Amino acid sequence: MDWKAEYQKKLMTAKEAAKRIQDGDRIMGTVKGIPYVLIEAICDRYQELKNVKIFTNMLIKPLKCLAPEYVSHIDVVSYFKGPYERVAEKNGMKIDTMVYSFHRHAELIKNVIKPTVATIEVTPPDEEGYCYFGCGPVGGMTLLEEVRLVIVQVNPQMPKMYTEDIKVHVNQIDCIVGKEEPVTEMLTEKPSLLDEKVASFILEKVPNGATIQIGIGGIANAVGYALEHHKDLGVHTELYTESMMYLTKKGAINNSKKTLYPGVAVAGFALGSRELYGFLHENPTILAKNIEWVNDPVIVAKNDRFVSLNAMLGIDLLGQVSSESIGFQQFSGTGGQLDFVRGAQKSKGGMSFLAMHSVAHKKDGSVLSKICLSHEAGTAITVPRTDVQYVCTEYGIVNLQNQSIDYRARALISIAHPDFRDKLMYGAKKAGILI
Repeated sequence: MDWKAEYQKKLMTAKEAAKRIQDGDRIMGTVKGIPYVLIEAICDRYQELKNVKIFTNMLIKPLKCLAPEYVSHIDVVSYFKGPYERVAEKNGMKIDTMVYSFHRHAELIKNVIKPTVATIEVTPPDEEGYCYFGCGPVGGMTLLEEVRLVIVQVNPQMPKMYTEDIKVHVNQIDCIVGKEEPVTEMLTEKPSLLDEKVASFILEKVPNGATIQIGIGGIANAVGYALEHHKDLGVHTELYTESMMYLTKKGAINNSKKTLYPGVAVAGFALGSRELYGFLHENPTILAKNIEWVNDPVIVAKNDRFVSLNAMLGIDLLGQVSSESIGFQQFSGTGGQLDFVRGAQKSKGGMSFLAMHSVAHKKDGSVLSKICLSHEAGTAITVPRTDVQYVCTEYGIVNLQNQSIDYRARALISIAHPDFRDKLMYGAKKAGILI
């Protein structure tokens, strides 16, 4: 059958597609490719359903099912918490979280989540009948192999990222829901003066011709935008950011010195503004690849002069980094931080940077040092001390790579907020960390 006729045959409303969901179904989409209209239609059926699980990530729009009355009908499990998962938990919901590194995403889908239904937002089909996963293709191809039912929400405003093989043909789809709406944006956090101070220590170490991976947040943005005077930068990144678009337009990024995919920026997914999505659309200089490949430390290391920059929540005096939880409270997810920390350090001339402000200001007005003697009980260690290289705050930058326990503690105390250094030194001596 001609794919256009097949498309029309499978076209239906979100309500009609939602009726295909059965008790016990395990529903999953791609990173960033959450079809909110379709998911909301499924949520409207919650009283008819039992033991359905929806696996979410980085929600930047609310979902109806993040409420107590949906429990045991439709339960939500996150594999990387975002703003609205956190809002739901503040309102009393408890959301379970998957623990894994992004380069193992296919393993997570196949061996642990074992989804039965794929719900994915895609582009309209091209002339050959292929739909693309837009700016969030992570996990799409694995889902197609594993599920019994593929439901897509076709959005003409979804950007089509250039790719070699991440796409789905109309013949592989069971239900098609048409819904044109703006792609969900996440606006860039404007760097503060403190962010720029932290960034200043990192910028002087980034060489021309480096291939970069930059996370999100104020410090990452401060570094990203300030790289505009560098030359011949390349991109190999889990997340394609606003700052990378800016640097490309400024000419600082041209990918000419990359040793892997020269001339092309490689990314797992993208998240940002409408301007960014327009920039990504059919841009042949940006290539979307499977996250399992992009984040594989062995692949990352094939890029010479690789520079990885990520934010952290805290570090103890042994050098153990937490970037995803505050005590037992899961804040985000493991993501790809450890993947890039390890890959960057295996790269020829590569470097890994982990950065943060030296203190956190609590709602009650008190101040906590983010460099601590030991982490709060239950705190997840995202990067083991043996993998940590450069650590940076507004008070300086230190290299902990392969260093002794005594050296680590003294180095970290030197970049802690001055108000906490004596207390940290006293605690380190009492604990026997310092020799």
